[in-house]
Amino acid sequence: MKKVIYVCIGIAAMALGAVGTVVPGLPTTPFLLLALLCFTKGSVKFNCWFRGTGLYTKYVKGYEYNRSMTRKQKLTTQAAAGLMMFISFLLTGNLAIRLLLIIAFILHNYVFIFVIKTRQEGRMETTKKG
Repeated sequence: MKKVIYVCIGIAAMALGAVGTVVPGLPTTPFLLLALLCFTKGSVKFNCWFRGTGLYTKYVKGYEYNRSMTRKQKLTTQAAAGLMMFISFLLTGNLAIRLLLIIAFILHNYVFIFVIKTRQEGRMETTKKG
């Protein structure tokens, strides 16, 4: 049963990631990373199929192998996530949720700035961030 749930979540994440390639504000890479995780845990067939898609090659492969993203991928993901957190912050009046959103925003940006390496566009190897 767990494998079926993983595959279903993987399909939904892949669909959202695919939509994110054309809809501004909807992040692509995080959804496709989630799809990869779910397909890896859920089904060998889906995992092999996903790894053969253009979405995987363009948005996920570099991160999976090098734990790096292009500057454009990082900025797009940060902007989309930041916008969603900001909208959530404005729409909620609950102080605890607002504090959690502030902490999530800070941690998210810390990870993207200091943890995830930046590579040059079109290159698979990582480069030193400077």
